[in-house]
Amino acid sequence: MKIMREINSIILIGGFIALTGCGNSGEENIDFTNPVDQKKLAVSFIDNFNQAKPISPISADDISEVVAYQIADLYVEELLKTQGKIAGYKVGTFAKGEYDNGPVNGLSGPVTAAMFSKGIHKSGKHISVDCCNMSFVEADFAAIVGSVDINDAQTDKEILAALSGFRPFIEMPDLLQPSDGSSNVGGIATNYDFRNAIIGDLIETKATADWINRLNNFSFQMTNENGDLLAEGSIKDAYEPLYRVRHLRNRLLKRGRPLKAGDILSLGNMGAIRTLKPNLYFDPSTRPVFRGNIATVSYIGLDPSGPATVSVVIDRIFE
Repeated sequence: MKIMREINSIILIGGFIALTGCGNSGEENIDFTNPVDQKKLAVSFIDNFNQAKPISPISADDISEVVAYQIADLYVEELLKTQGKIAGYKVGTFAKGEYDNGPVNGLSGPVTAAMFSKGIHKSGKHISVDCCNMSFVEADFAAIVGSVDINDAQTDKEILAALSGFRPFIEMPDLLQPSDGSSNVGGIATNYDFRNAIIGDLIETKATADWINRLNNFSFQMTNENGDLLAEGSIKDAYEPLYRVRHLRNRLLKRGRPLKAGDILSLGNMGAIRTLKPNLYFDPSTRPVFRGNIATVSYIGLDPSGPATVSVVIDRIFE
């Protein structure tokens, strides 16, 4: 999800944040390093999540990556009370080799976040255009863990052998930070803004060179119900799926979160984001508003049996 790179303006309030937009009444200063205040902040995010309203911005100078994940863990703990169980994890967009020589912009590696079972929907799910503070249809891709062997797998073939396959995947996050003043660490603290995802049928894979080649070379299209082509591209211009799986696994293991069979691993935007409404987050020339009522992402050249698809219905009754 490239939003974390495209929003980079910073607001600093001396290491503290005024929670005027965080669902609290009045103004309150928070010390991000204080566990009590971390918990208070995480609990306040629930109100923003439920009411689809933005939090106050958290700048890159406010908190470290370590503290951001501490807040995220507390936020996830609160979300688990209403959002089901952890169904898998997502990884932030990053270029191949980006972190090979150490931290980049204060981050030691790609951003990760938890996904919840009540936010994972079957293809054809209806989502309201007013679901969120700011959401979009993202052409994503997901791996499915087949066994705990994934935690020790080293080569691409070993990783592939530990997966049961891949699923067509549309993510529809909810950006809780405002368009101005947001940051990567703020995204970490708000669990990388996970809210909804739509999954297609499982494409079973085998640990062969042919399947690795398929995974690295398939193409995709995004269309609406009228067949209008809204976006298209190739996975090779976005990322190598097994590379993403490896790095997501590695980041989670460092945080003491081994993967288990059935976990869904969201690997990130393949190159198409269409927002639900006009907004200040994206340049409309590159991230235009989705026009239509049904968004379908098709995966071409991946499954030997033919194109695989996943769709979401956008309900516009309140527009």
